[in-house]
Amino acid sequence: MVDIRFQEEKNLEINQIDVLISSQDLTPRVKQLMDYIRLYEEEAPRILPIKTLDRIEMLKVKELVSLDVEGTRLILDTLKGRQVTTERLYKFQERLNNPDFIQVSKHGVININHLEALEASFSGNMLAILTGKRKVDVSRRYLKNLEKRLGL
Repeated sequence: MVDIRFQEEKNLEINQIDVLISSQDLTPRVKQLMDYIRLYEEEAPRILPIKTLDRIEMLKVKELVSLDVEGTRLILDTLKGRQVTTERLYKFQERLNNPDFIQVSKHGVININHLEALEASFSGNMLAILTGKRKVDVSRRYLKNLEKRLGL
């Protein structure tokens, strides 16, 4: 259970926020909350340089719909088409530093700002329908995190 309270502190400077997390132990859940707060504090980049085979492309993060790993390649599906890079998925997610990008499978990440619907799939998994009728599999293992992020 999470109890959230606000306490006014007049001795803090303007725009200064002090966050204290109290718990009996430093559990994985507490660490996850601390990481989430740190992510909030850091400004997510709006444009990311993407190194492709023959050039460096400047990608607007808001146009990024999904990420998918195919072998040693990372496929970036954007509103303007596809970009291919050899960057590792976890490294790219670190550079993104954006809570709107949710991992939905071992090899896939979606931008929830482009999520239009979730449908049941015949395999027991879910299917994410994204902007432009793009479809991405959501494995059962990652579904709970997605539902939690969507407030379900």
